[in-house]
Amino acid sequence: MSRGVKTVGQGRAIGPFGGFTRMIMTLLLAGLLGQSVAALGQESRPENEITSLGEGSYLFRHQFHQAIFITTPKGVIVTDPISAEAATWLKKEIKHYSDQPIRYVVYSHHHDDHITGGSLFADTAVFVSQAGARAKIREAADPLTPLPDLTFTDRMSIDLGGKHVELIYVGKNHSDNSLVVLLPEQRLLFAVDFIPVETVAYRTMKSDYPDDWIESLKRVEQLDFDRLVPGHGKIGNKEHVRMFRGYLEDLRAAVQEQVQKGASLEETKKAVQLPKYERWQRYGDWFPENVEGMYRYLTQRRETR
Repeated sequence: MSRGVKTVGQGRAIGPFGGFTRMIMTLLLAGLLGQSVAALGQESRPENEITSLGEGSYLFRHQFHQAIFITTPKGVIVTDPISAEAATWLKKEIKHYSDQPIRYVVYSHHHDDHITGGSLFADTAVFVSQAGARAKIREAADPLTPLPDLTFTDRMSIDLGGKHVELIYVGKNHSDNSLVVLLPEQRLLFAVDFIPVETVAYRTMKSDYPDDWIESLKRVEQLDFDRLVPGHGKIGNKEHVRMFRGYLEDLRAAVQEQVQKGASLEETKKAVQLPKYERWQRYGDWFPENVEGMYRYLTQRRETR
């Protein structure tokens, strides 16, 4: 590659614009090379990856989904299996981090893109979820997703091998049964799908409860933690909870203003912009869908009053 760049840089100029032509060619080639390096970097990123979070806790990433697992001298606690493929890989890899069996599998909520594959751990594990998830998992009747053995309404603790883990239901948000996993000693919170880090909400928010969501975020803000591990994307901190709540509140207020004016959906999508968040991930493609979802929610809410 370096020889190619050098050849372009030393080529003989032709005509009065030779220097300018040479500069343009060099810039173009540099741009292409940069794109190639970036693409190579993306291609080289492994499909599955484990990263230490400290003190025997680990982040597991499968493609664009994330979960955590916690090792203890008495067994391993695993959160969302993600998929059968992911769970198969993870079960093998955990043996490099612990010689203990997997004792618990915690479902973050009932959506199958996070909890499929739990059957791979059924030989040793007890399955746990918030109470509202169990009926929906049973209805889905997926043989790869065992029914929860243990459920709770508001709060549950798992104490295993000296590790204390708290499972907390903070109300409706992205689903009506999402829990958060709090590791108090590490001041770490794992929350899936309803607290994205500097990323707008997922598409049209069809499964979501916007007003309850805002309230659930306020409850999360009352919890004692520093690091935030989401189900997708980069790790954040407690401030990101407040930031995302602000985003939902701003989105709601802007769309509500249009609804009160009697604006149509298309008029609302054209009128509502939140430049404060335009640097957030997926703003360009998902923000119009967020507006659509909030418009649907507010108009339906208005009609049922």
